[in-house]
Amino acid sequence: MALLPPDPVYTIRNVDNVPVYSLAFSFLPGGLERLLAGSKNGYVYAYNLQTNRVQQKIQVGQAPILHLIHTSNHLITQEKGGKFKVFCLTNSGYEEDAVIDIDYPGFCRFEANTKLETLYVPDKESKVHIYNFSGEKVGCLEPESSLKLGDPMCLKLIEFPCDQPCLLAGYEAGWLLLWDLNTSQCIGKLQTLECPMSVDYHLEQQRGMVGNASNVIQIFSIGRKDLSLSHKMDITIKNPGINKVTSRSDGKVFASGGWDGHIRIFSWFSLRPLVVLTEHKQAIQDVVYSTEKVSYWKANIMAAGGLDGAITLWDLYNSKQ
Repeated sequence: MALLPPDPVYTIRNVDNVPVYSLAFSFLPGGLERLLAGSKNGYVYAYNLQTNRVQQKIQVGQAPILHLIHTSNHLITQEKGGKFKVFCLTNSGYEEDAVIDIDYPGFCRFEANTKLETLYVPDKESKVHIYNFSGEKVGCLEPESSLKLGDPMCLKLIEFPCDQPCLLAGYEAGWLLLWDLNTSQCIGKLQTLECPMSVDYHLEQQRGMVGNASNVIQIFSIGRKDLSLSHKMDITIKNPGINKVTSRSDGKVFASGGWDGHIRIFSWFSLRPLVVLTEHKQAIQDVVYSTEKVSYWKANIMAAGGLDGAITLWDLYNSKQ
């Protein structure tokens, strides 16, 4: 008899009953632990992880919030249509500090180097612009014109040892490019199955995964010495369409969020599925892992949100201390 999937430790129902597009954990001084949710209505909802109640409701704009991150003193958001906003965290709340507006119609999420306070912002015609947190443009990653890549679809910052930061960028035509951010040069490329929707990479595992509109998750590696990209294997899932792939920081498991509303957890060791979570009733838009233990559950928590307006919190495959 098949085992039933586990239940979430908690399910948050969006107070305005609107779809959730993006999630980010926030751990601030003084023990303030929150989960931020970017929604279809242009608001960011900040949920206190001690009470799982809305502590703050921040109006960013009118369009859906496709992506957000929270640093120790900044909130950065991306609205559908290409508006990126940087908010400073002050004693009285969030104050808008910079706006980057590039008229970008796509769904590719920005990336950020929080140490250097640098943003990598997708644009049309295969371009990725580089901005600082003040909204000043400081560079651009632009492929050779001979490469017909289409628009950027997904980005992943990788900080290799020896001070060599790189950016993985997946493009509409199915190519995955590795950019050296010190030189703004492409140093590796890999043709994937089809248009990549999401990419992640784990340094210690030396492996990454690409999710797309098919029923295949592609596993790839980056060479230690020459940083060449190589396809390793394919993982087939039951239903097509993946909006998000993400690895837990300890390198033990990774997750995918599907169009079918299912969250699939895989072992990095065996590359086999461990469980399929079926709590959500519509497409998953985002899956994130907490970088620190959430004190209420004394564990690193996974959060998932989707078009059904629910946010589920999970404690899965964590070693209990």
